[in-house]
Amino acid sequence: MSDMSVLIMIASAAAIIFFVKFGLLHGIDHIANAMSWSAKTRGQVTGYATSVPELVCLVSAGLAGVWEAGLWNIASSNIINSGLMLCAVLFYKQFNELLNVRFIDEIGFAGLAVLVPILLMHFGMDQQWYLVPILFGFFLIYRFVDRKVNRVNPAPTDAAETEDAAVGSLPFGIIIGISALIAIAIAGIFLGEATATVVEQMDVRPEIAGWILGVVTSIPELVSFFAIYAASKRAGKSQSLNDTQEALDNLTGSNMANVSIVYPFGLAAYLLANVLFAS
Repeated sequence: MSDMSVLIMIASAAAIIFFVKFGLLHGIDHIANAMSWSAKTRGQVTGYATSVPELVCLVSAGLAGVWEAGLWNIASSNIINSGLMLCAVLFYKQFNELLNVRFIDEIGFAGLAVLVPILLMHFGMDQQWYLVPILFGFFLIYRFVDRKVNRVNPAPTDAAETEDAAVGSLPFGIIIGISALIAIAIAGIFLGEATATVVEQMDVRPEIAGWILGVVTSIPELVSFFAIYAASKRAGKSQSLNDTQEALDNLTGSNMANVSIVYPFGLAAYLLANVLFAS
């Protein structure tokens, strides 16, 4: 049974990679091009979308009674996302771009999103009901500050990039994007259940199980970070800052979605399930 669960974990991970690369990112590209999105908006939307596996895994883990493993999935995923972003920047030799003042809010919130779940677990406050509205409020603060900072210090527009922008199909992008999200969610359910089975049968500690889930659910970010820089390099625009803007907003959007949308949503489901099952 454990061998089959391991195979399901591997197959689910492979499915997530496939649907992110050839479905979700492709759909977002069409929507972004059709609506003339900026690099910042494109990155944020991609970041939110690639947090779907974490949402599915956290809710599944909570309902299965392994909340700690699900929460460590969130914490480890944010750490891994940050490391993967750094790897992509170093690989494409654009580390100096991270020092640009226009990226200060993205880097700050990405870092806070790493610290929040770790501190909450350290102080034993990770299952308190009042975290639900507080964490949702944290997301609103992030959006407010992000808009405020970028209104004062807007990203420069590349005229040539605007003229050469690819044409996208909005209906096609929506269809393929939603289809990919559904497929990723289904794969995430299988992944969460298979991981829970492996944990129970192999007596793996919750934090180790969470890190295993974190590695797998960070696959969408791994694909998207490198895809952003690769596309920019192919187009000969690797020094425009727009690729780093998109990748950083992808990172920050994903990390903040994990902490201030996925976490409180999963916590609410976990606490509600406890009340219903207890009665």
